[in-house]
Amino acid sequence: MKTTFIALTLVLMSGLFDAKLRAEDFFAPIQKAEKSPSDHSTWFSLGPQFGLNINAQFNRAGNLNSASAGPATGGGMNRTYADGFVHVDSAGNAGGQTWNWGYQNASQVQGGSLTMHSASVAGNGSLTQNTDPNTGFDLAFGHHFGTMLGGKWGLQGAFDFTTISVNDSQPVNGTATFISDAYSLGAVIPPQSPYSGNYNGPGPLLGDTPMRTTASTAVMLTGQRTLEAQVAAFRAGPYYEFPIGKRWSGRLGGGLVLAVADTQYTFSETLTFGNGYVAKNSGSGSGAEFQAGGYLEGKLLYAITPDTSLFAGAQYENLGTFSRNAGNEQAQLDMSSTVYVLFGVQFNF
Repeated sequence: MKTTFIALTLVLMSGLFDAKLRAEDFFAPIQKAEKSPSDHSTWFSLGPQFGLNINAQFNRAGNLNSASAGPATGGGMNRTYADGFVHVDSAGNAGGQTWNWGYQNASQVQGGSLTMHSASVAGNGSLTQNTDPNTGFDLAFGHHFGTMLGGKWGLQGAFDFTTISVNDSQPVNGTATFISDAYSLGAVIPPQSPYSGNYNGPGPLLGDTPMRTTASTAVMLTGQRTLEAQVAAFRAGPYYEFPIGKRWSGRLGGGLVLAVADTQYTFSETLTFGNGYVAKNSGSGSGAEFQAGGYLEGKLLYAITPDTSLFAGAQYENLGTFSRNAGNEQAQLDMSSTVYVLFGVQFNF
């Protein structure tokens, strides 16, 4: 994108130098040839644009369900934890025991039992970030069809492209539900951690019915959330251009916007619980989404020659909200009240 801006800047500068401007040219009337080969009713413009008031909202940050620990009682079922598992084996957990189990840390062995852990955090809060300005470019093409109220009316079409990257690393405090399930080892000495049994076995046996303890604990969420987007928009609508002076003119317009946003949301978070337990939560999601909306614009133009003008202006666009899910979380790109500041060069022919 930086290369694009350099190229656009060079185009604008070359337009100025090619016109061989003197200071007095900015105030003198335009000198037209007696027999102009063109009525200059068609124009093409290009230039950079800067998007403002584009916000990203990160929903359900820290929404974690680290495992499927299953119900509090009962055996003969698959249970998965953040630091291990207790699953049904090929013998159907005969005698209330299974060899299809595994664990991660030596600290999970406590006397004659093996403790598995699971945590859930219902992160229903939202975090909002803004990274204005967001850079892009604008290409437009128009044609005057008639006169009205001392000015000219016409139709225009345009293509806009904007890149957006929003990062958030705000810490979040919350409350989590922490599950500890203790399984009986009996007389078994567990293999050294980390250990993972399998379905077919055989292997050391572990009781398949847990003794559950559930506690509510504080949790601190830290990490990084990133929403990236490339938004391509097509605009079309009428405009009205009116003279302000010998070289100055104004242009007002509006119409329909059709946009496609290619978005990618990634997050990598660490959850630190009040009891010292630490869990990781990460995810990624990408895709394209279509939205339709409207725009209003105003431009101020200065005619260097009959063939070339400079312009500056602003656009207001409403494209609604683009959403992207990743894991248990969601990011939304709010473009419902976007303001674009733009400038560039216009060629009339």
